[in-house]
Amino acid sequence: MPKPAKTEVQASQCSRLLTTAPCMVITTVDASGRVNAAAFGSYVVISPYVLCAVWPGHETYANIKATGEFVINVPGRDQLDSIMIVSRDYPEGTNELPRARLTELPGVKVKPPRIAEYKAHVECRYVDERKVGDHCLVVGEMIAGSCDEGLFGKDGRFDVVRAGVVHICRYPEPVYIAADRDDYVRGEATMDLP
Repeated sequence: MPKPAKTEVQASQCSRLLTTAPCMVITTVDASGRVNAAAFGSYVVISPYVLCAVWPGHETYANIKATGEFVINVPGRDQLDSIMIVSRDYPEGTNELPRARLTELPGVKVKPPRIAEYKAHVECRYVDERKVGDHCLVVGEMIAGSCDEGLFGKDGRFDVVRAGVVHICRYPEPVYIAADRDDYVRGEATMDLP
């Protein structure tokens, strides 16, 4: 089988080769208790921590710094429209959740709300940050979690397929994909294991 020709990609464009990341909507509150929600796609989990790339000029960043708390909400395929609505720019202090027809669900251990319609939620407490380029990697300790009944298996794993977890595969012109079928290929199905 012939090997395909390769195209060189400039270093400044390499991040576009790493295209999919599960989409999340972070909810925060400001010092006055006003709710903010915004969609994000750049994060890394190093348990018990999560590192989220947040632009320091964003209301989400200001709220995390002011209160030390945030909630990561994981939408499913059936919430795609709401992701687009909370992604828009609104005046500071605007609660995006009613505009997206989403319902606040009180946090278990933090003040920012969970999003009732979303599939999973991870409550976080701010630990640290590191400036990287024009963003900050905000480090949060995961202190509480919840998900829709039936989505956390006996094997201790969140069922991303049944949840229809949405991945962002192009930004800033959003293109999303979702794992929502049972006929996906498992790694062991394609490997010769001893």
